[in-house]
Amino acid sequence: MNKSIILVSLFGDYGLDNNDRISNVFNAFPDYNRFVITSDFNHATKCFKESSQSDFIKYIHVPNYKTNISFRRLYSHIVFAFKLTRFLNSCKIKPTFIYCAMPSSLAAYMCGKYCKKNDIKFVVDVIDLWPDSLLPISSLFKLLKPVIFPWRYITYQAYSMADYISAESEEYAKIALKKSKSMFYSYTYLGIDVNKTKILVSNSKFKCIEKAEDIWICYGGSLGNSYDFETLLDAIKYIHNKNIKYKFIFVGDGELKDYILKYSDANQLNVEITGRLPYNDYLKYLSICDIAINTFKESTKVVYSYKFNDYVASHLFVLNNLRGETSEMVNDYSIGLNFDKNNLSQILYEVCSKWEEYKVWKTNSIKLIEEKLETKIIYSRLSMDILRKLNLEDIKDC
Repeated sequence: MNKSIILVSLFGDYGLDNNDRISNVFNAFPDYNRFVITSDFNHATKCFKESSQSDFIKYIHVPNYKTNISFRRLYSHIVFAFKLTRFLNSCKIKPTFIYCAMPSSLAAYMCGKYCKKNDIKFVVDVIDLWPDSLLPISSLFKLLKPVIFPWRYITYQAYSMADYISAESEEYAKIALKKSKSMFYSYTYLGIDVNKTKILVSNSKFKCIEKAEDIWICYGGSLGNSYDFETLLDAIKYIHNKNIKYKFIFVGDGELKDYILKYSDANQLNVEITGRLPYNDYLKYLSICDIAINTFKESTKVVYSYKFNDYVASHLFVLNNLRGETSEMVNDYSIGLNFDKNNLSQILYEVCSKWEEYKVWKTNSIKLIEEKLETKIIYSRLSMDILRKLNLEDIKDC
């Protein structure tokens, strides 16, 4: 029997230097022939990818889009799902199982239908809870709420067809499992490869400027509508007016860049926006900072994020407002403090004014990584669990 896996992800790839979910899953099944199907559009840069020379990656061409929350993005995802179906139906050799990351809901639904028709095992990996996680962050989707039932139905159908539910957090796994007929599930955090992180940072050509006595605070990632920049900027203004010596770096780019710059200029804040950076330069910026802010809008359904992962990998003191599992990690491992919309200014001021006391907490992230986030350990555990639960451990190559 041909031991092979098809990995499907709108946002995934293989061979990238960043901490990519699909790359980690890919590497966790070394005894299988693996094939990646993904979009040829890079969601982060909003540019098309260069054509792949690899024979194990299939890029599906989709329409581009300029903003994260838009009808054009939804249209792009629909095109991907239907072209994915056409490609799967053209495959002469059937895989042992298909591993599909969600979103998108429709792509997962199409994979599920294909698997059921061809008696192929189907694994769903819940990375985000679409459409529910989009509703609180955009007026566009709030307007669509009365007619969003078909989208939610497709999501639930994809869950129900899965033979195994994987997820990026325990909460996501349990939510999906409620709509699934499968009894098999697990959750795997995004993972941190300490050695890889060190190599990426050392290979960065970005030259650090000499730090004075000021405290460097950062926010890493997209400057988009999912994040509470209003509360964050108010907190920066507060410590600025309290004469804290600081520098705040937004390590990223996005739709709210102009809003942030306008506020910062009006209040004469010591703020820098780097723009979008290669992942190794992004990590290098984080590595020279002291404190990181993990701030999402209060209504978000996110419980764990890539940016938090990068903060921990960079051994930063983390101020966090995500509830659930991230909040528990911050508390249990003393890697920072949790805040809400009403107290970030006071907490940031306290940490900055007593930084000599708090900065020793940064090393606590080492224990968190070793016990919960070490990539090779957690993805090896995931692969073994999938093979065991789906009775695939004894499959031999023919």
